[in-house]
Amino acid sequence: MVAIPKAGTGSLGRSISALLILLAAFLLFSCKTPPPAVKPGVPYASLKFDSVEARDTSAVNLGFVLDVGNPRPAVTGFTVDEWTAVINGAAIPVKLQFPDARLEGRYAFAVEPGTDDNPGIASIPFGITLDIPALVSAGIELKDDFTVDLTVYLGYGGGSQAEEKIQAAVTAVFPFVREPVFSITAIAVLKAELINTRFRVTMKIENPNYFPVDLSAFSYELYGNGLLWADGTERNLLTIPARSSVNANLFLLMNFINMKRDLLDQIIRLEDVNYRFAGDVMVGTGIDYLPRFNTEFDLSGYSQVLDN
Repeated sequence: MVAIPKAGTGSLGRSISALLILLAAFLLFSCKTPPPAVKPGVPYASLKFDSVEARDTSAVNLGFVLDVGNPRPAVTGFTVDEWTAVINGAAIPVKLQFPDARLEGRYAFAVEPGTDDNPGIASIPFGITLDIPALVSAGIELKDDFTVDLTVYLGYGGGSQAEEKIQAAVTAVFPFVREPVFSITAIAVLKAELINTRFRVTMKIENPNYFPVDLSAFSYELYGNGLLWADGTERNLLTIPARSSVNANLFLLMNFINMKRDLLDQIIRLEDVNYRFAGDVMVGTGIDYLPRFNTEFDLSGYSQVLDN
């Protein structure tokens, strides 16, 4: 049988004791050694799509908020000096609209100091305006919804340090509201007399939107051969379903007291007339950012005056 030496006796015991002493010394030394210095945190930024507003279908105002966090122990200056906007898949130049002054084309601001756990925060609101006719001229495909991908690039640091860059991006999606399309399908004489003549104007109204619209408060004027024949107002509510059209009958009364006799003769003979039919309509959409808007129409051409 081989005898196993006891701890603390012989060469093996001395080796174990030395190892324990070294381990205790290492632990003692490591407890007294300060932790390595923590480098300042890296600033960050995020974008939020905040609002969409419009007064009519020609321009849409989008609101955003840029949040910038500063975990550094000192006040840090930032500049917004570059941005890109992709609208319905196409890159389009836009102008960022900040609520206060800009500096040489770059928006500059400072963020209070902070830590990684409690960074200084700055929230910067700004907006962009979408000029719808300009987008159409630029060949942007108009879909049921607008998709705007916005990216903002910020610089910070500078001075004795090289300027660093960070970026933030967001996608804004909202419905596109189109105006109804108006056209004249018929002008008919209901009753022709020496002084007064009653007309019925049949108008086709198309709704190109993917949601129904309500039309109310029609105001219109009918011109024949360059002269005002009649005008009127309709206030009956008319609903046009999504992606469809309706025919609306508008009734007008023409007074010939101050007109030439040959014009009345022309109407009575049911000849073609060079007409102009103009007016404005209040359109209701049910869309939050543009629940209603006023639109105008101005139609002209030749039409046979039918006898009805």
